[in-house]
Amino acid sequence: MTIKLRCEDYGFECDFVLEGEKNVSILEQLRKHFEDEHGIDYTTEAVTQMIMNRGHSLESIRKE
Repeated sequence: MTIKLRCEDYGFECDFVLEGEKNVSILEQLRKHFEDEHGIDYTTEAVTQMIMNRGHSLESIRKE
């Protein structure tokens, strides 16, 4: 199953969009974007929680 993650959905004025299969890899890409572009070093767990708050289940995100 695919997921589309928009940086602006997480409170940033940013056009970055990430689209791909729901898994830890896409979560890590979003975490890296937050760090590289916005200077915020979120933990993987924090990013997971942010995505879950947008309506995605933990089980669907954690599948590799």
